[in-house]
Parts: sequence; C-alpha cells; structure tokens
Amino acid sequence: MLALSNLERLDEEVDSLVARLRDQMPEYATVPIAEVRTYTAAILRSALEQLTVTATAPDAGRIRALSELARRRVAQGFPLEALTRSIQLIARFVLAAFDEEAAKRGIAPQVVLEAHDMAWQFATDAAGVIDQVRHEMAVEAVLRETQQRADFLHALLHGQLSAVRVAVEARTFGLDPSAKYRPLCARPATERDRAALTAVVRRTSATPEHQPLLAIVDGNLVAVVPRRPVVGDRWLVAVAEPTVLTDLAPSFDEAVSTLEVAQTFGLTGVVTIADLGPLPLAMLGADTIAQLERQHLHTLDDGQPGRRDVENTVWRFLEHDRNLDQTALELHVHRNTVRYRLTRFHELTDLDLRHTRDVVLAWWLLAHRRVRSS
Repeated sequence: MLALSNLERLDEEVDSLVARLRDQMPEYATVPIAEVRTYTAAILRSALEQLTVTATAPDAGRIRALSELARRRVAQGFPLEALTRSIQLIARFVLAAFDEEAAKRGIAPQVVLEAHDMAWQFATDAAGVIDQVRHEMAVEAVLRETQQRADFLHALLHGQLSAVRVAVEARTFGLDPSAKYRPLCARPATERDRAALTAVVRRTSATPEHQPLLAIVDGNLVAVVPRRPVVGDRWLVAVAEPTVLTDLAPSFDEAVSTLEVAQTFGLTGVVTIADLGPLPLAMLGADTIAQLERQHLHTLDDGQPGRRDVENTVWRFLEHDRNLDQTALELHVHRNTVRYRLTRFHELTDLDLRHTRDVVLAWWLLAHRRVRSS
C-alpha cells in the first residue's frame, strides 16, 4: 500500500477541512472550534492510516477514540447522524487527495480501487461504532428512566414527598395529581412472571383518562393504578382503595399487609383487605394464641395416628362454611368420615363446633398454625 510520504501534508490542511465541515454542517456551530480541530485531525489521521497500512481488522484504539468522541458529541447536544456524515466527508476529502497523488505517481488502478475500498471500510467501521454507541446510550437512557420511575414510586408510596413535589413530579411520570389511584403490590416469583404481570396490570388498569405507573422495586411489582386490574388466578395482586396521590402511603401499607396475609393463605387474583375477612386476625396476638393453643390443641400434636387428618378436616370444614358435603367432596371421603372427625376434634380439643364462640376460637387457632407453618 502507498507510504505516507506526501499524504502527510494533509495534516496541514485540517483548518480548511474544519472550515468545510462547519460550513456544510450547521451542527458544528455548537462545538468549540478548537475541539472540532482536535478531533478532525484525529479522524483524518485514522483515515490516512487506513489507506497506508495493511489492516485486517479495525484498530481497537481507533474504535475506542470514536466511541469517546460520539459520547462527547451527544453530551454537547450534537446529533450522532451528523457525526457519521462528518466522518464520511473526511473520508471523501482523504480519497480526493489520494486520487490526486495517485494520478501524479501513476499508481495502478487496482491499488486505487483498494484504497477506495479501505477508506469506505473505515467509514463503515466508524458508522458501526457510532451505531453501537447510539444503542448503548439508548439502553442507558431506558435504565435511567426506569430507575427514576422506581425511585419516584418508592418515595411516593412511602410518604417521602411533599405535596409540592408530588404535584410537580407526578406529571413528569404521567400521573394526574388531582385524580385518585389505587396502590398496588405484588411479588411475582420470576423475572418472566414480573414482566408478564406488569404487562397485564398496565393493560387492564388503564382508563381512557389515566394511565398506571408501575416499577419493579426490590424484585416486587409496585404501582399506582387508576382502576382495579384484572389478572385472573395466575398471580396474586393486592390493592387498596383509591385515594389522592398525597395520601397513598397509608393505603400502600394496607396493600402490603393484604399481600402478606393473602400470600400466607395461598390466595390468588386481585385481593383487597375486605376480601380477607378474618384472616389477618390469625397473624396477631402470638402470645395469647400460644397459651390457647397449648390448652386446646396440644393433643393434636401428640403424634397419634389420624391427628393431622382431624385437624385438616376441621380446617376445610370451616373454610366451606361448615358444609359437610363440600368438605367430603374436597377431601374425597364419605360425609360420615367428616362427621366422625368433627366429633374427634371436639373430644380432643374441647371445642364444640356447634357453638359460635368455639367455632371462632377453633378457626383462629387453626389459621394461626397455618401462618406459622408457612
């Protein structure tokens, strides 16, 4: 390939090349001329080296320099498309000088064609680097916006924002400070589930007037939604009653508590605290429950055969509103078996399920045992 020789004088023409760039590309008016000169000289030198040395792959140092240049230009508000065009202009400038020198020397046409190929390979490599930078910066922007949304939601749902900040920042994330939203909390098991549930909640909780705001915080899906979503039985989602954005913190605490209780008892779908009935009571009063459990249920834990069947049958019986037939159907036993186990429960615990107070106490103690075992 042609030695540098007379082509080195192109370094002396950087100023005229800079002037041409600034004349043909208005975007360069926003960049200090000294900086344009520095980077133009570097790109010009890279283009010359591409023509005058044999290279089988793009030089790592040149690629790194182009990446840094592209990021610097973006920070200055300079379009990356314009940077790509400027590199193409420099490549044309170098080729014109090369063609002139080749004509003077009588260089073989095949060598000239190879030089053109290498120059445009340089421009292609540069465009590829810039496209990669564009992709990386787009990903960074998405991640940055995702983190900002998560930070805002976390602060909003924990009452860490003043009313003034809520009014200002809510609109940035597409929320209406005057509207009412439901706080939402869910704990999908996998990243795939989180993505799928996020899409379902976003689609089913939106209204024509308002959109939900969702984020993944510490692996959990949290959101403020205009209306109760529809998720079916695949997932468990807890929501609270709608309220204005500045009052969401207590409602979000309610949603988190609802989720914990519902998860403990294996519920699915969209659940509110009203849907839990007395289930939260099973998670309260540990000391009192321990005393009552020792008094009434100690015989269920003595290891005798059939004790777990008695306990499980009574629990399912209470869950089915004391319906013998439904309990027998679920357990795949005869209704007389259910009746026998209820009698044994009375004998073992002194709790008679025909009396309301004993029913309440039995349910409370058995529910607490399920909380503890979970």
